[in-house]
Amino acid sequence: MIDRKILRASLLLSFFFLHCGGAKLVLHDWTRLPPEHYTIPPYAHYLASYKIALDPGHGGLSHLPGYKRGPTGKQEAEMNLNVALELKVFLERAGATVVLTRSDDRFVALAERAEIAERAGCDFLLSLHHNAADNPQVNYASVYYHLYPDYSPASMDLARNIYFGLVEALRLPQVASDGLLSDKMIYPDGFGLLRRIRLPAVLLESSFFSNPTEEKRLMDRRYNRREAYGIFLGLARWAAGGVPSARRLRPAKISRDPQPEVVYQLADGITERGGRGAGQLLLHSASVSVRVDGQVVPARVDLTKGRLWFRPDSAWRNGVHVVQVDLQNLFKNHNLPVRDTLIVAAPTAAIAFAAPMLRLPADGVAALPITLTLRDGRGQPVWEGTPVSVRAERGRLLGDSLRLHEGSGTIYYQAANEPGPVQVIAAADGHQDTLRLELVPAGQLVFFSGLVRDDSTGAALAEVAISLNDSVWATTDAIGGFFLTGVPAGFYRFEARKAGYFPAVEMMAVDSLRSVFVRPSLRPVLHGVLHQQTIILDAALGGKERGDRFNGGMVAAAANLAAMAALADSLRWAGANAILVRTNDTTGLARDARIALVNQVPQGWYLKWEYRRWDSDSLLVQTTIYPGNQQGEQLALAINQAFAALPNTRAVLRRSTDVPEVLLTNKTAVAVQLRCRAPQVHGREVPALLRGIVDFHAAQRRQAAQPEEL
Repeated sequence: MIDRKILRASLLLSFFFLHCGGAKLVLHDWTRLPPEHYTIPPYAHYLASYKIALDPGHGGLSHLPGYKRGPTGKQEAEMNLNVALELKVFLERAGATVVLTRSDDRFVALAERAEIAERAGCDFLLSLHHNAADNPQVNYASVYYHLYPDYSPASMDLARNIYFGLVEALRLPQVASDGLLSDKMIYPDGFGLLRRIRLPAVLLESSFFSNPTEEKRLMDRRYNRREAYGIFLGLARWAAGGVPSARRLRPAKISRDPQPEVVYQLADGITERGGRGAGQLLLHSASVSVRVDGQVVPARVDLTKGRLWFRPDSAWRNGVHVVQVDLQNLFKNHNLPVRDTLIVAAPTAAIAFAAPMLRLPADGVAALPITLTLRDGRGQPVWEGTPVSVRAERGRLLGDSLRLHEGSGTIYYQAANEPGPVQVIAAADGHQDTLRLELVPAGQLVFFSGLVRDDSTGAALAEVAISLNDSVWATTDAIGGFFLTGVPAGFYRFEARKAGYFPAVEMMAVDSLRSVFVRPSLRPVLHGVLHQQTIILDAALGGKERGDRFNGGMVAAAANLAAMAALADSLRWAGANAILVRTNDTTGLARDARIALVNQVPQGWYLKWEYRRWDSDSLLVQTTIYPGNQQGEQLALAINQAFAALPNTRAVLRRSTDVPEVLLTNKTAVAVQLRCRAPQVHGREVPALLRGIVDFHAAQRRQAAQPEEL
């Protein structure tokens, strides 16, 4: 117990020093920077277990006039890199591992930045930037998170600590009323990097290089070091607060029980460091929650034992389930996100067979599709990864091994040459069932069947239209097979056709004594470079917006739609998924509606097309991209090059933010404007556009095929 006399004397002594000429409390102006004393605080060593990605924004675009520059022309990219290099020193002194997305003035695309961090196994990413505004007096710090605070709680923890570290270190003349900002304020779907990356990540706008005083300071490495130290201290404080975690104890990765008890071991990120006696974990119990496949499930928590467990109220479906455990510790730090997958695979209890016929001609040619459906004891489809063994006593099975979807898969059985019964036997999880077939003498039945493949990859081709004499008789199934009976004897023009492939055509005879089995291979159009590509085509104007009128009476709105509709047909012929933003010339779409529609498409890239009248016999093609979008620039250059090959044509590339659709869509975007005396949709514009698009995707394929540099 403290002696009351000693306590009273201490208080009197303190009063004397403060008010009677002793030590004085001196207050300085907020913007006065403290002396440069950079130390590594003891708690910073908790950063040693983390691998941190530092992303210096921009880079490699110094050749663009005015791009991300201050009042006297200083480049933001250089400021960002200097801060990253200084921060790397502090972090490595604390024992952390640092990965830089760039270490010099080179361009790195947004997708590549995300890939660098993820491939290196980083725990989180910081994208380092500095801001700009029209008002040169503006100067404050802000940290951006993606979409909503609940999107990534761990990112919010980082943002909060980094923000206050920045504010304290730089002491800028202005402090934002809310320094943590959503990237939705800038773009509808957020920043491209934060949107792409699957790690906790934040984007820093540490100060405004558009402020003349700040621009000068940002070109001083000592000031960059000060900024880096503020970020470092924020990270160190975050790490000192510990990061909780949840580790599944049972069941294992695959559960045979569809209603398993799931148990997790919890940690608060603090008590396991030692120095604290036994007791309950330092977690906010109300913060502990469990989601399975995105749905909240009730769970029991024992913080004394550090355990969380739950059993679903009803049996789960067979397949992959994603379990997400969220928790928050005493310092309000959340656990880093972990995709915890649990596979439910109840054992196979029944195998059902389905075939269009149970009798086949014993001619060594006839092939019959057999669909197997596997179900567990509840009658539910088994897990698609369930190993299945299928064999036939006589004859043979065609195609690849059985692949299940929703518990079902198809194989083709090809008959033997001898009549009589034959059994097809399927087994899974120790359970076995049999299908009995009857092989009859050749000539009693005639089958017409086959398997269709891609001649470049050998892969099965589904949804291929099978025609006889220009009449479609069948469509291939998931394994590229088709099966016909009742084809009259005669000569036929056989054709296998699928979008994106040249058709396979053959003249063949069908008689009444022998089955037919074919294996056509389809050759991809344009070597398949447009297969599975999604391209969004936006014909400008429409509705009340008609645009320029050209020689011959056509208006721009109609010409734009005609060009994009024709291009869509060509792209679909080549195997691409072409999406038209507008499909008629009577209904227009407002700009925001166009952007919203484009942003709803989950993948692909965007092309806006617009005709303008130009009273000249020459053509002027102008492609506009967002500055710094490498993929957009490659696409625009490929289109320009295709048009430049036309006589009397000039193609210009613009890097600009003045086309809202290019600026605000969440995809690679290019706006193309063609000035001409009159459109020539089919004879000039569409062939050139298609050539440019094909050349771009061919270059992308070659680049992807190149081995990575060591």
